Amino acid sequence: MGPGRCLLTALLLLALASLPEASQYCGRLEYWNPDNKCCSSCLQRFGPPPCPGALETGDTWKASLLPLLSRELPGLGSQPLSRLLDELEVLEELIVLLDPEPGPGGGMAHGTTRHLAARYGLPAAWSTFAYSLRPSRSPLRALIEMVVAREPSASLGQLGTHLAQLGRADALRVLSKLG
Repeated sequence: MGPGRCLLTALLLLALASLPEASQYCGRLEYWNPDNKCCSSCLQRFGPPPCPGALETGDTWKASLLPLLSRELPGLGSQPLSRLLDELEVLEELIVLLDPEPGPGGGMAHGTTRHLAARYGLPAAWSTFAYSLRPSRSPLRALIEMVVAREPSASLGQLGTHLAQLGRADALRVLSKLG
């Protein structure tokens, strides 16, 4: 290995060591915003964090939604997520809540299926594709089918936790009908 190659390797290692933290959705050239703990693309794609400061304080969402979770979702923790695909009335209510039509300005609501997909680790391109199938196919139904196929052990309790993290008490109440 020549001296030029060693210098290049050293520079690359130094550059990698000095990269700011980033989410799995951030591009390498994106500006990392330490206040929101995300890059500008994530902020544009998924909206602001559910509660101001929730990411810094850790479990603040638990304190505000803990009564709701304990009161409305007993017994859902161990039930498989695939059950939701069989409960069409509950699924339809969740679709109405979580798959809203875009507003007049083209803006997105917060706490939608796009945000749930990010919580389950699906890339933004998947969400864009799922939303492109509308109105013939629900993005929420596609998300649930994808999660169940990838992770058969996924539970309704996990979905409830994600909904709580997104601040969607309305969707939690609908999900509690399965309890």
